Amino acid sequence: MKKLLLILIVLAVQAESWGQVRDSARLWASRGYFNKSLDELRQIPEDSLTIEDMRLFYDNFVQLGQYDSLAYWGDKILKQDPYDVSLIVDFTPRLNKGWQGDVGKKSYPSKVIDICQKYRERDSTHILVNRQLAEAFYNIGNYDLALPALKQLEAVGDTCFGTLYTLGLTYQRMGDNSTAYDYLSRATTINNDANPYCLFTLGIVCNRIGFGAEALSYLDMAKERMMPDRRTLFRLHQELSDAFGKKGEYDFRLEELQECMKLADEKDVNELTYQMGQCYFQLKQRDKAKECFNKFLEATENKEYNDKIKSMRRSAEQTLRMMMW
Repeated sequence: MKKLLLILIVLAVQAESWGQVRDSARLWASRGYFNKSLDELRQIPEDSLTIEDMRLFYDNFVQLGQYDSLAYWGDKILKQDPYDVSLIVDFTPRLNKGWQGDVGKKSYPSKVIDICQKYRERDSTHILVNRQLAEAFYNIGNYDLALPALKQLEAVGDTCFGTLYTLGLTYQRMGDNSTAYDYLSRATTINNDANPYCLFTLGIVCNRIGFGAEALSYLDMAKERMMPDRRTLFRLHQELSDAFGKKGEYDFRLEELQECMKLADEKDVNELTYQMGQCYFQLKQRDKAKECFNKFLEATENKEYNDKIKSMRRSAEQTLRMMMW
Protein backbone atom coordinates (compact mmCIF):
# COMPACT_ATOMS: atom_id res chain seq x y z
CA MET A 1 0.00 0.00 0.00
CA LYS A 2 2.80 2.40 0.91
CA LYS A 3 4.62 1.50 -2.31
CA LEU A 4 1.51 2.29 -4.38
CA LEU A 5 1.07 5.58 -2.54
CA LEU A 6 4.69 6.48 -3.23
CA ILE A 7 4.25 5.72 -6.93
CA LEU A 8 1.13 7.92 -7.07
CA ILE A 9 2.98 10.77 -5.36
CA VAL A 10 5.90 10.49 -7.84
CA LEU A 11 3.49 10.49 -10.79
CA ALA A 12 1.66 13.51 -9.41
CA VAL A 13 4.95 15.40 -8.96
CA GLN A 14 6.05 14.48 -12.49
CA ALA A 15 2.69 15.57 -13.92
CA GLU A 16 3.02 18.93 -12.18
CA SER A 17 6.59 19.23 -13.43
CA TRP A 18 5.56 18.46 -17.03
CA GLY A 19 2.78 21.01 -16.67
CA GLN A 20 5.35 23.68 -15.85
CA VAL A 21 7.47 22.59 -18.82
CA ARG A 22 4.42 22.81 -21.10
CA ASP A 23 3.58 26.29 -19.83
CA SER A 24 7.15 27.39 -20.44
CA ALA A 25 7.17 25.85 -23.95
CA ARG A 26 3.94 27.67 -24.86
CA LEU A 27 5.29 30.94 -23.48
CA TRP A 28 8.52 30.70 -25.47
CA ALA A 29 6.58 29.88 -28.65
CA SER A 30 4.17 32.79 -28.12
CA ARG A 31 7.15 35.16 -27.99
CA GLY A 32 8.76 33.73 -31.13
CA TYR A 33 11.48 31.69 -29.40
CA PHE A 34 10.64 28.49 -31.23
CA ASN A 35 13.92 26.68 -30.59
CA LYS A 36 13.65 27.41 -26.86
CA SER A 37 10.10 26.08 -26.95
CA LEU A 38 11.38 22.89 -28.57
CA ASP A 39 14.09 22.56 -25.91
CA GLU A 40 11.39 22.63 -23.25
CA LEU A 41 9.20 20.09 -25.04
CA ARG A 42 12.11 17.69 -25.47
CA GLN A 43 12.33 17.34 -21.69
CA ILE A 44 9.00 15.48 -21.70
CA PRO A 45 9.34 11.72 -22.28
CA GLU A 46 7.67 10.65 -25.51
CA ASP A 47 5.22 8.37 -23.73
CA SER A 48 4.03 11.38 -21.70
CA LEU A 49 3.41 13.67 -24.69
CA THR A 50 -0.15 14.80 -25.25
CA ILE A 51 -1.74 15.68 -28.60
CA GLU A 52 -1.34 19.34 -27.60
CA ASP A 53 2.40 18.80 -27.01
CA MET A 54 2.75 17.18 -30.43
CA ARG A 55 0.88 20.04 -32.06
CA LEU A 56 3.24 22.54 -30.43
CA PHE A 57 6.17 20.52 -31.80
CA TYR A 58 4.51 20.70 -35.24
CA ASP A 59 3.76 24.43 -35.03
CA ASN A 60 7.31 25.24 -33.90
CA PHE A 61 8.80 23.35 -36.83
CA VAL A 62 6.37 25.13 -39.17
CA GLN A 63 7.67 28.47 -37.92
CA LEU A 64 11.28 27.31 -38.31
CA GLY A 65 10.67 25.97 -41.83
CA GLN A 66 11.93 22.49 -40.89
CA TYR A 67 9.64 20.49 -43.14
CA ASP A 68 10.82 16.95 -42.49
CA SER A 69 10.36 17.50 -38.75
CA LEU A 70 6.91 19.04 -39.08
CA ALA A 71 5.92 16.09 -41.28
CA TYR A 72 7.14 13.67 -38.59
CA TRP A 73 4.92 15.29 -35.97
CA GLY A 74 2.01 15.72 -38.39
CA ASP A 75 2.09 11.97 -39.03
CA LYS A 76 2.25 11.17 -35.31
CA ILE A 77 -0.74 13.37 -34.52
CA LEU A 78 -2.86 11.90 -37.32
CA LYS A 79 -1.94 8.39 -36.25
CA GLN A 80 -3.61 9.15 -32.92
CA ASP A 81 -6.42 11.31 -34.31
CA PRO A 82 -6.98 10.99 -38.10
CA TYR A 83 -9.91 13.43 -37.85
CA ASP A 84 -7.94 16.40 -36.49
CA VAL A 85 -9.23 18.76 -39.17
CA SER A 86 -7.34 21.84 -37.95
CA LEU A 87 -4.09 19.94 -38.54
CA ILE A 88 -5.27 18.39 -41.81
CA VAL A 89 -6.10 21.72 -43.45
CA ASP A 90 -2.64 23.02 -42.54
CA PHE A 91 -0.62 19.87 -43.20
CA THR A 92 -2.06 18.69 -46.53
CA PRO A 93 -1.36 21.89 -48.52
CA ARG A 94 2.27 21.62 -47.42
CA LEU A 95 2.39 17.98 -48.55
CA ASN A 96 0.77 18.86 -51.89
CA LYS A 97 3.19 21.73 -52.50
CA GLY A 98 6.20 19.78 -51.27
CA TRP A 99 9.60 21.02 -50.16
CA GLN A 100 13.27 20.84 -51.02
CA GLY A 101 15.10 17.78 -49.75
CA ASP A 102 18.48 16.14 -50.22
CA VAL A 103 17.54 14.88 -53.70
CA GLY A 104 15.55 17.87 -54.90
CA LYS A 105 12.02 19.05 -54.32
CA LYS A 106 9.49 16.38 -53.49
CA SER A 107 5.75 16.48 -52.87
CA TYR A 108 3.54 13.89 -51.22
CA PRO A 109 0.13 13.80 -52.96
CA SER A 110 -0.39 10.09 -52.25
CA LYS A 111 -0.14 10.80 -48.52
CA VAL A 112 -2.63 13.67 -48.95
CA ILE A 113 -5.08 11.28 -50.60
CA ASP A 114 -4.80 8.82 -47.70
CA ILE A 115 -5.28 11.55 -45.10
CA CYS A 116 -8.24 13.20 -46.85
CA GLN A 117 -10.04 9.99 -47.73
CA LYS A 118 -9.76 8.82 -44.11
CA TYR A 119 -11.22 12.13 -42.91
CA ARG A 120 -14.05 11.90 -45.44
CA GLU A 121 -15.26 8.72 -43.74
CA ARG A 122 -16.55 11.08 -41.05
CA ASP A 123 -17.21 14.26 -43.04
CA SER A 124 -17.30 14.31 -46.85
CA THR A 125 -18.41 17.96 -47.15
CA HIS A 126 -15.42 19.90 -45.79
CA ILE A 127 -14.40 22.22 -48.63
CA LEU A 128 -10.81 22.78 -47.49
CA VAL A 129 -10.18 19.04 -47.17
CA ASN A 130 -11.84 18.32 -50.52
CA ARG A 131 -9.73 21.00 -52.23
CA GLN A 132 -6.55 19.27 -51.15
CA LEU A 133 -7.89 15.87 -52.19
CA ALA A 134 -8.72 17.19 -55.68
CA GLU A 135 -5.29 18.88 -55.88
CA ALA A 136 -3.60 15.61 -54.91
CA PHE A 137 -5.50 13.66 -57.59
CA TYR A 138 -4.33 16.26 -60.14
CA ASN A 139 -0.75 16.12 -58.85
CA ILE A 140 -0.50 12.35 -59.33
CA GLY A 141 -1.96 12.73 -62.83
CA ASN A 142 -5.25 10.97 -62.11
CA TYR A 143 -7.47 13.44 -63.96
CA ASP A 144 -10.43 11.06 -64.01
CA LEU A 145 -10.61 11.37 -60.21
CA ALA A 146 -9.50 15.01 -60.04
CA LEU A 147 -12.29 16.22 -62.33
CA PRO A 148 -15.32 14.94 -60.34
CA ALA A 149 -13.69 16.09 -57.09
CA LEU A 150 -13.24 19.59 -58.53
CA LYS A 151 -16.72 19.65 -60.05
CA GLN A 152 -18.16 18.71 -56.66
CA LEU A 153 -16.35 21.73 -55.17
CA GLU A 154 -17.75 23.97 -57.89
CA ALA A 155 -21.25 22.58 -57.29
CA VAL A 156 -21.21 23.66 -53.63
CA GLY A 157 -20.07 27.16 -54.55
CA ASP A 158 -16.29 26.89 -54.27
CA THR A 159 -15.22 29.04 -57.21
CA CYS A 160 -12.00 30.45 -55.76
CA PHE A 161 -8.97 30.97 -57.98
CA GLY A 162 -7.35 27.67 -57.00
CA THR A 163 -10.39 25.54 -57.82
CA LEU A 164 -11.04 27.26 -61.17
CA TYR A 165 -7.35 27.17 -62.10
CA THR A 166 -6.99 23.47 -61.32
CA LEU A 167 -10.20 22.75 -63.23
CA GLY A 168 -8.74 24.57 -66.24
CA LEU A 169 -5.47 22.65 -65.96
CA THR A 170 -7.34 19.36 -65.64
CA TYR A 171 -9.46 19.97 -68.74
CA GLN A 172 -6.33 21.00 -70.64
CA ARG A 173 -4.57 17.78 -69.61
CA MET A 174 -7.62 15.81 -70.72
CA GLY A 175 -7.53 17.49 -74.14
CA ASP A 176 -10.66 19.65 -73.73
CA ASN A 177 -9.10 23.02 -74.55
CA SER A 178 -12.40 24.84 -75.03
CA THR A 179 -13.60 24.06 -71.50
CA ALA A 180 -10.09 24.69 -70.17
CA TYR A 181 -10.29 28.16 -71.74
CA ASP A 182 -13.54 28.91 -69.91
CA TYR A 183 -12.16 27.99 -66.50
CA LEU A 184 -8.73 29.56 -66.96
CA SER A 185 -10.36 32.80 -68.18
CA ARG A 186 -12.52 32.93 -65.07
CA ALA A 187 -9.54 32.12 -62.85
CA THR A 188 -7.30 34.84 -64.23
CA THR A 189 -10.13 37.39 -64.12
CA ILE A 190 -10.85 36.89 -60.42
CA ASN A 191 -7.11 36.94 -59.73
CA ASN A 192 -6.66 40.23 -61.65
CA ASP A 193 -4.23 38.62 -64.14
CA ALA A 194 -1.70 38.19 -61.33
CA ASN A 195 -0.69 34.55 -61.75
CA PRO A 196 1.86 34.16 -64.57
CA TYR A 197 1.42 30.39 -64.84
CA CYS A 198 -2.34 30.72 -65.28
CA LEU A 199 -1.76 33.36 -67.96
CA PHE A 200 0.85 31.17 -69.64
CA THR A 201 -1.45 28.13 -69.72
CA LEU A 202 -4.33 30.30 -70.94
CA GLY A 203 -2.11 31.54 -73.77
CA ILE A 204 -1.30 27.95 -74.75
CA VAL A 205 -5.00 27.00 -74.69
CA CYS A 206 -5.90 30.05 -76.80
CA ASN A 207 -3.40 28.91 -79.42
CA ARG A 208 -4.92 25.44 -79.43
CA ILE A 209 -8.45 26.74 -80.11
CA GLY A 210 -7.42 29.34 -82.68
CA PHE A 211 -7.54 32.54 -80.61
CA GLY A 212 -4.16 33.78 -81.84
CA ALA A 213 -4.43 37.45 -80.85
CA GLU A 214 -5.71 36.57 -77.38
CA ALA A 215 -2.90 34.02 -77.01
CA LEU A 216 -0.31 36.71 -77.73
CA SER A 217 -1.88 39.01 -75.16
CA TYR A 218 -1.87 36.39 -72.40
CA LEU A 219 1.61 35.14 -73.24
CA ASP A 220 2.99 38.69 -73.20
CA MET A 221 1.42 39.26 -69.79
CA ALA A 222 2.87 35.97 -68.54
CA LYS A 223 6.34 36.92 -69.77
CA GLU A 224 6.10 40.31 -68.11
CA ARG A 225 5.09 38.80 -64.77
CA MET A 226 7.71 36.06 -64.93
CA MET A 227 10.47 38.55 -65.67
CA PRO A 228 12.20 39.90 -62.55
CA ASP A 229 11.94 43.66 -62.13
CA ARG A 230 14.88 45.85 -63.09
CA ARG A 231 16.20 46.31 -59.54
CA THR A 232 16.06 42.56 -58.88
CA LEU A 233 18.01 41.87 -62.06
CA PHE A 234 20.50 44.56 -61.04
CA ARG A 235 21.03 42.89 -57.66
CA LEU A 236 21.39 39.49 -59.33
CA HIS A 237 24.15 40.69 -61.68
CA GLN A 238 25.74 42.63 -58.81
CA GLU A 239 25.97 39.49 -56.68
CA LEU A 240 27.34 37.52 -59.62
CA SER A 241 30.00 40.16 -60.20
CA ASP A 242 31.02 40.00 -56.52
CA ALA A 243 31.22 36.20 -56.67
CA PHE A 244 33.43 36.25 -59.77
CA GLY A 245 35.58 38.94 -58.13
CA LYS A 246 36.14 36.75 -55.07
CA LYS A 247 37.23 33.93 -57.40
CA GLY A 248 39.62 36.24 -59.23
CA GLU A 249 37.77 35.73 -62.54
CA TYR A 250 37.86 39.36 -63.64
CA ASP A 251 36.72 38.79 -67.21
CA PHE A 252 33.43 37.30 -65.96
CA ARG A 253 33.19 39.97 -63.26
CA LEU A 254 33.51 42.63 -65.93
CA GLU A 255 30.70 41.08 -67.98
CA GLU A 256 28.39 41.15 -64.96
CA LEU A 257 29.31 44.76 -64.17
CA GLN A 258 28.47 45.70 -67.74
CA GLU A 259 25.05 44.10 -67.27
CA CYS A 260 24.67 46.05 -64.03
CA MET A 261 25.45 49.28 -65.86
CA LYS A 262 22.55 48.66 -68.26
CA LEU A 263 20.17 48.39 -65.31
CA ALA A 264 21.73 50.92 -62.95
CA ASP A 265 20.12 53.92 -61.31
CA GLU A 266 22.12 57.14 -61.53
CA LYS A 267 23.35 56.73 -57.95
CA ASP A 268 25.01 53.39 -58.86
CA VAL A 269 26.91 54.53 -61.95
CA ASN A 270 30.01 56.00 -60.31
CA GLU A 271 30.74 52.95 -58.16
CA LEU A 272 30.23 50.64 -61.14
CA THR A 273 32.61 52.75 -63.22
CA TYR A 274 35.28 52.41 -60.53
CA GLN A 275 34.75 48.63 -60.29
CA MET A 276 35.02 48.26 -64.06
CA GLY A 277 38.29 50.20 -63.92
CA GLN A 278 39.60 47.71 -61.40
CA CYS A 279 38.66 44.82 -63.68
CA TYR A 280 40.38 46.37 -66.69
CA PHE A 281 43.49 46.95 -64.57
CA GLN A 282 43.55 43.29 -63.45
CA LEU A 283 43.04 42.22 -67.09
CA LYS A 284 45.99 44.46 -68.09
CA GLN A 285 43.78 46.60 -70.35
CA ARG A 286 45.38 49.80 -69.09
CA ASP A 287 43.85 52.27 -71.53
CA LYS A 288 40.35 51.21 -70.58
CA ALA A 289 41.29 51.16 -66.90
CA LYS A 290 42.57 54.74 -67.13
CA GLU A 291 39.41 55.81 -68.93
CA CYS A 292 37.19 54.35 -66.20
CA PHE A 293 39.23 55.72 -63.30
CA ASN A 294 39.43 59.21 -64.83
CA LYS A 295 35.70 59.17 -65.53
CA PHE A 296 35.02 58.11 -61.94
CA LEU A 297 37.31 60.79 -60.48
CA GLU A 298 35.80 63.50 -62.66
CA ALA A 299 32.26 62.52 -61.67
CA THR A 300 33.04 62.51 -57.94
CA GLU A 301 35.33 65.57 -57.77
CA ASN A 302 34.49 68.25 -55.18
CA LYS A 303 31.33 66.46 -54.07
CA GLU A 304 30.28 65.28 -50.62
CA TYR A 305 30.48 61.50 -50.60
CA ASN A 306 30.63 58.82 -47.94
CA ASP A 307 33.84 57.21 -46.73
CA LYS A 308 33.44 54.39 -49.25
CA ILE A 309 33.62 56.78 -52.22
CA LYS A 310 36.50 58.67 -50.62
CA SER A 311 38.40 55.39 -50.29
CA MET A 312 37.63 54.55 -53.93
CA ARG A 313 38.96 57.95 -55.02
CA ARG A 314 42.24 57.36 -53.17
CA SER A 315 42.54 53.88 -54.70
CA ALA A 316 41.79 55.16 -58.23
CA GLU A 317 44.35 57.95 -57.91
CA GLN A 318 46.97 55.52 -56.60
CA THR A 319 46.35 53.05 -59.43
CA LEU A 320 46.59 55.81 -62.04
CA ARG A 321 49.97 56.85 -60.58
CA MET A 322 51.15 53.24 -60.73
CA MET A 323 50.21 53.05 -64.41
CA MET A 324 52.29 56.14 -65.16
CA TRP A 325 55.52 54.52 -64.00
